[in-house]
Amino acid sequence: MAKKSGNLGSKILYFILGMLAMLILDMIFHFNNSVKDKLDNELNKAQQKIEDVIK
Repeated sequence: MAKKSGNLGSKILYFILGMLAMLILDMIFHFNNSVKDKLDNELNKAQQKIEDVIK
């Protein structure tokens, strides 16, 4: 019986570690997407200013 409870404990531990890993990956990709969106907005603003100067 002790082996089963140890096995259950390790399964719970691996489940929690997996959830933490997924949370960390989600945070990293969300940060990358928000940075990419900000850079795209700034590049579009700069492109508009350049086009206005050329006109």
